[in-house]
Amino acid sequence: MAEAQANPLPSGYDDKFADAVEDDLLCPICQLPLKEAVQTGVCGHRFCRQCLEQHFTRRESDGQQLKCPLDNNFLDRDKDIFPDKATRRKILSFIIHCPRDGCQWTGELRAKEGHENDCQRFPMNCPNGCGESIPRDEICLHTKDKCPLAPIPCPYADMGCTKKVLQDDIASHIESEMRLHLDLVCVKLRDTEEELRNTEEELRDTKQLVKKLEESIDDFKNKTGVFLWKIRGFHEILQRAKTGDNVNIKSASFYTGEFGYKVRMNLYPNGNSEAKNTHLSIFIVIMKGDYDSILPWPFVKRVTFTLIDPKEDPKDRDNISSSTVNQNEEEWNSKPKTEENRVGWGFPQFVSHDRLMEGDYILDDTIFIEARIL
Repeated sequence: MAEAQANPLPSGYDDKFADAVEDDLLCPICQLPLKEAVQTGVCGHRFCRQCLEQHFTRRESDGQQLKCPLDNNFLDRDKDIFPDKATRRKILSFIIHCPRDGCQWTGELRAKEGHENDCQRFPMNCPNGCGESIPRDEICLHTKDKCPLAPIPCPYADMGCTKKVLQDDIASHIESEMRLHLDLVCVKLRDTEEELRNTEEELRDTKQLVKKLEESIDDFKNKTGVFLWKIRGFHEILQRAKTGDNVNIKSASFYTGEFGYKVRMNLYPNGNSEAKNTHLSIFIVIMKGDYDSILPWPFVKRVTFTLIDPKEDPKDRDNISSSTVNQNEEEWNSKPKTEENRVGWGFPQFVSHDRLMEGDYILDDTIFIEARIL
């Protein structure tokens, strides 16, 4: 049941009583247990004080005389209406349950206000002013990990980043400070390798650390709308595609935002359809995600694919980019009914094999493809 104070209209006690309340203790107007019970001196009927006051106010605004709502006896507001203190005391002694999930408290109705001052499940406003209402026992967790207005350490704090940012600004901070974070990771990695390079066991530990760092980077990118796909062993992948073995490869899935669409990239190293044997073909595929029921459909976000030139100086890079345009609802961008849509959308002629091989896009047999979704 809703709490009485949340109801904008006058009413009785809208609480969860342990036992059924007798009919003669229910207000004839609101049909709830009497709140601040009053009794008419003429006919002896009981009502909630505010319910009867509202009834009188309506009759007065219509220019009508005051009457009992039950038997139409004429009443004088000042002479015929009396507080029913005995009934008030009786109802306040009734046992109620706390209405909040997870709280097992029971007690007399008169103790309700005191219980609410201590109830761990009582809703409280966020102390940071974010507008959320949180159970009292979850306030610390909310302000520490979930509140968008609480500054939190950068996810790369363990790597040496000292900045604290708002929850909502984490993605922007990670993107804008990517080079700093990568430098910190590299420094951490070099220090760790130097410390552990004497034994095979120590080297295995280093590789595990590197893997965790890469997974951490991927995890944060997976929620920013920007995903960097690192494809190792590219020459072997291309050769296998040319022989008809593994003609396409799939990226890890990622989300377009914290509560966004779930997607992945699909790459045909030896081309798809009319681009076969001449180009890399790249497509975006929409997958069934956790937030599909609250997202707008069809998917109309702009997707930009970029083959990154890995030259050390960003000013010297000759990146190759292509962007999708908004589409009407089609099979590829509709809400998925299975694990993923059957078709994707992208560029069969994303980049030619000639340009790929002649340029500096392959470094240590690895290429990097970025998907940016806005």
